[in-house]
Amino acid sequence: MNFERAKSIILIILVGTSIFLTWSIWTYEPEYDQFDQSNYIKIKSDVQIVSDVIKPVSILFHGNGQHFQTSNPVEIDEMEKEFAQWRFSGIKEVSVKRLQRKFDDFVHEDGSVEIEFSDDIPIALYKTVLNITDKEVPGFSFDRIIIKQKDLSGNESPVYFVSYDQEKIYQGLVDSKKLRNFMDSFYRDSYDKHPEYTAETISSKRTLFVPEKPVEIKRLEYYIDYLDIGNLKNALFNYPKFVRQESVSVGEEYTDGTRLMTVNKENYLISYINPAQKSKLFGSSSDLLQKSIDFINDHAGWENNNYRFAYMSENEQRVVFRLFVNGYPAFNESGMTEIEQIWGKEEIYSYDRPYFSLDSVLPSEGAVVILPSGKEVLNKLKSKDNIDFKSVEDISIGYKLNKSLDSKLVTLVTLEPTWYYRIGDKWFIVPFEEDTGGDQSGLE
Repeated sequence: MNFERAKSIILIILVGTSIFLTWSIWTYEPEYDQFDQSNYIKIKSDVQIVSDVIKPVSILFHGNGQHFQTSNPVEIDEMEKEFAQWRFSGIKEVSVKRLQRKFDDFVHEDGSVEIEFSDDIPIALYKTVLNITDKEVPGFSFDRIIIKQKDLSGNESPVYFVSYDQEKIYQGLVDSKKLRNFMDSFYRDSYDKHPEYTAETISSKRTLFVPEKPVEIKRLEYYIDYLDIGNLKNALFNYPKFVRQESVSVGEEYTDGTRLMTVNKENYLISYINPAQKSKLFGSSSDLLQKSIDFINDHAGWENNNYRFAYMSENEQRVVFRLFVNGYPAFNESGMTEIEQIWGKEEIYSYDRPYFSLDSVLPSEGAVVILPSGKEVLNKLKSKDNIDFKSVEDISIGYKLNKSLDSKLVTLVTLEPTWYYRIGDKWFIVPFEEDTGGDQSGLE
């Protein structure tokens, strides 16, 4: 065998070996131990739709000269499921003059159910909750839905959409059988299930309803959890990697030279402003509310789904969502219970919100608080010279949120049951204690 032939044989062997090793690598299937999927971290969905955020705050039942009310979220959810299944048709405005009675008398008429919301809701947005068969729906807003026992005749009966402040009434027709079933389920036993309320005429255009007897309600205490500041930063700044962070007296500031986000570590608040967006471009109230919901969805900011729509000003392009617990609104003088947005010409102009959420509730001895009756609340408000009683637009039980530390220096928040009254878009504590002095600082 000469030298050249030997080289050829060696080359063939090396090429063959290379091909075999390559094939072995490509076809190799290692045996893995089975992975325990129970160790996966499940990421919680925090996306809310219109029906999650825009909810009734109370249900009033009027009958035989008496009034009963509930704010129970379970019962409200049951009612919502009922009227979300109705088919509405023939939606049109109803003339107040044609009713041949005062507007207020029509709204609170005997034999009716009054489903109340926090503020006017644009039908253009809420129709995503309702089953409206009309191809075109008139543009209007409402803050209550009313069903009347006396109207339940024939095949179809009216359901009314009312704006209390604007004194506007619209009606849609619904299958009478479904309405009768609704009234049988919720209206007929309201006398036995719910506390009685008394009517108080504030002015010729407003009647308020408050409980006749003292109210027992639990004081609550929670551990808190925190939102991811990074998620908020990424949502609010177009180029987060260029954002500078600095320590300040209250906590931290983030800026890209134009936008500014302040993290208040004392009260667990975020305050954001983009001065370049100050000039407002006015859109419809429906668009304003929808983009406000979508904006919070974009950075999973609903905090355990406890926030509800509370107030909207189309002129200010401002929307406020409020913390609700067990059906009651929560308040705090520093803004720890509110998510407020003000929109500019293209983007959000300012954004103020807490960055904590209620985590787990603590058991507490002696946690029941007995609040004064609604009549006592009315008398107290009438007796105060610094309160314009005729300007009061709402009276409600709410929770006053306070923060504290436990023995292990873990942050807690306490929700103290308290009576509140509203003038305009501001809420105030009813001044039963002398040290509150009829506080008129306001809680928006």
